[in-house]
Amino acid sequence: MATRTLHCPTCGGMQVFRLLDAEERAAVREEKKDPRYYVDNLWRCTAKGCLTYYPHLRKRDRGLLPERFRAEETAAEA
Repeated sequence: MATRTLHCPTCGGMQVFRLLDAEERAAVREEKKDPRYYVDNLWRCTAKGCLTYYPHLRKRDRGLLPERFRAEETAAEA
């Protein structure tokens, strides 16, 4: 899986980001209420508990994934 080190405005420092997976992309499209919303260049912070995502180098367009993705992340660790 592709990763990049980018600044996370939520965490307040440089973090490893990865591309959104299929389920996360579907959630963003649903949130934006537009099935044509381009989600193939959205990167998610991989820091524990962080739900921040944004297009590469466009922090002003950032968003937060739904809380259920935080719950799935902690369940996967157990």
